[in-house]
Amino acid sequence: MKTVKLSLSILIVILGVNSIHAQSSWGLKGGLNYNSNGEFFSEASEVYKNPKSNAGYHVGLFKKIDLLGFFLRPELVYTSTTSSYNGDDLSMSKIDLPLNLGSGLIGPTYIFAGPSLQYVLSSEFAGVDTASSLKDITVGANIGLGISLNKINIDLRYERGLTEKEMRFLTQKVYKEARIDTRQDQLILSLLLELK
Repeated sequence: MKTVKLSLSILIVILGVNSIHAQSSWGLKGGLNYNSNGEFFSEASEVYKNPKSNAGYHVGLFKKIDLLGFFLRPELVYTSTTSSYNGDDLSMSKIDLPLNLGSGLIGPTYIFAGPSLQYVLSSEFAGVDTASSLKDITVGANIGLGISLNKINIDLRYERGLTEKEMRFLTQKVYKEARIDTRQDQLILSLLLELK
């Protein structure tokens, strides 16, 4: 619980920061996630067979602070994902707190990277509620590219978990212990709308 309070306090401070001579804006974001809890790139090559199997979505808020040719963009995002394991689905809803540092590239394009905190709100695997074993904050990292079209941005990022978070339980189908790493690798496509 202390970690949650600390993380939310840090986010509030970052969202409230307006450095001297810094230009800032805030806005809304949303989009699609493709995620994996195993072999990301081999699973991604099979997406055409069942495109909904590892799909998800996200919605949230962001603040962008421009300073000295760089930008700092903290985000508060609700994410819902589904991943397949041997024919069963792992469904998860969570709060993500990415903090990205970025810079413009050529023309309207930009690059960004940073850490991302994750707090699981609910989780279910094969009809079993697994959220109680996942109530810790985990850390990940992401890197991405984007294009800025005035007040609309489109970005694509790859996020990978850095904290190992396993879910262990007895499976109902084979009566043996199952272990699943719940910190997902994700490919995230977002549409961001700057409101101010």
